Amino acid sequence: MTIETVSAVWPPEFGRLGATTTPFACRSPSSGWGEPESISRSTQEYSLIFVVDNVNAKVLLGLKRRGMGVNLYNGFGGKCEPDETMAQCAARELSEESGLIPNDGGLHYKGVLYTSRPPTKAGGSRKQMIKIHLFACVSWSGEPVETEEMSPEWFDLTDLPTDRMWPEASMYLRPLLQSILHGLAEELFLARVDYELLASTAAPTALPPLEGLSVRFETQSNSDDIAERLSGWFMAFVSKEVFGKVE
Repeated sequence: MTIETVSAVWPPEFGRLGATTTPFACRSPSSGWGEPESISRSTQEYSLIFVVDNVNAKVLLGLKRRGMGVNLYNGFGGKCEPDETMAQCAARELSEESGLIPNDGGLHYKGVLYTSRPPTKAGGSRKQMIKIHLFACVSWSGEPVETEEMSPEWFDLTDLPTDRMWPEASMYLRPLLQSILHGLAEELFLARVDYELLASTAAPTALPPLEGLSVRFETQSNSDDIAERLSGWFMAFVSKEVFGKVE
């Protein structure tokens, strides 16, 4: 899939980056990014870990067996527990979901992904946003095992199952894994994706819509039905110094 970078207003939380940052993919949502007061940010933040075998150029993904993202492939991760750092959360979630334990120095912070979805009845008129912290695990102990949450599977970096992942993965996963593969520790990923209620004919991509806790892949549905579809995205790699300017 080729992603065209178009002129777009940057998300407000990235406004301090200035001209020093060039996104590799950028498109403003149909209704705009919205002002900070129009967005409800969850106080719960999440971890997402990608296990990369640098020698064999492979990534370990898990097929989600239940809950959010069920029947989709993704990295491993989840919510922080009380008094737990994000790195501790990442290590624990990786162990619980795959059986792998990061070695000392084998787990690296790799950036952040903000995800915005349309307002819900419970949330009022504001968009709902969560913050996901990304990690790379490049050295570990143990072998992948199936757990209650995930069924781990190795994939070549040239043959990723992006058609069975969250839609935005088709845009960011390959560049992110290449950055990890080449050991670019000083290069951090910074992204925001926005979903809006759109008909497929009004959506900027042909990527499948969200439905509840997962993605709807049915091809027989009415092409003009209103659903949560990917509407805007901003994706870039930045230095640690620039990353620190993000709100």
